Amino acid sequence: MRYLRPKRELFPRWDMPSDPVRAVFWFMHWLLRVLVRFFYIPILAAVIYESIVNGLVGFFGTLLVGLGVWVGLALLLFLFNVSTGVTKVFTEVNRMQRGYPPRYPFNNFTEQDVDGRIVEGTVTDLEEERRKRRQEQ
Repeated sequence: MRYLRPKRELFPRWDMPSDPVRAVFWFMHWLLRVLVRFFYIPILAAVIYESIVNGLVGFFGTLLVGLGVWVGLALLLFLFNVSTGVTKVFTEVNRMQRGYPPRYPFNNFTEQDVDGRIVEGTVTDLEEERRKRRQEQ
């Protein structure tokens, strides 16, 4: 059986959109995912340090504060994911009301990328660039 979710990667994929406003929100979402995924490392380091310096009181205090911050970040990420999902649903409904065909997330090769994502750079048409240069000269 083929799984719908890809294997979990160490870091989330870097597919920043080209639109600056979308890029800011995308980066905030990406950073939240990284923080939630790896925040246990500073918590463990702080708990070990505090338990050595202050004993049992420092251990439990640091653990509770660290877990509280981690739960807060996870809750913020959950709310961000829910709001993003609701926004995508509203966008898709508006597209369908205007008469555009629905976008299928598992069928990326049938239609061009509407979001305009840039991963490594832009693709330029060399013939078009040559014509522009000839017209300038």
